[in-house]
Amino acid sequence: MTAPPCASAPLPEVYGLPWEQSSGRACVACGKPLTAGAVSRGHLRGRHGVHVLDVEVWCCPEPEET
Repeated sequence: MTAPPCASAPLPEVYGLPWEQSSGRACVACGKPLTAGAVSRGHLRGRHGVHVLDVEVWCCPEPEET
């Protein structure tokens, strides 16, 4: 059984997310570096007191059909 594509994998919590993933440089699901064709997964919402920790996260593009 293969792993689900990154675009449909469940999103993690914003707390403890590595910098590369929270800054959009790495896939939020698998952690691989992103280049062209990244897909937006939306925003992860978080707060620490009055500080807003919301981040936009990205994932690997869908694999092409062969």
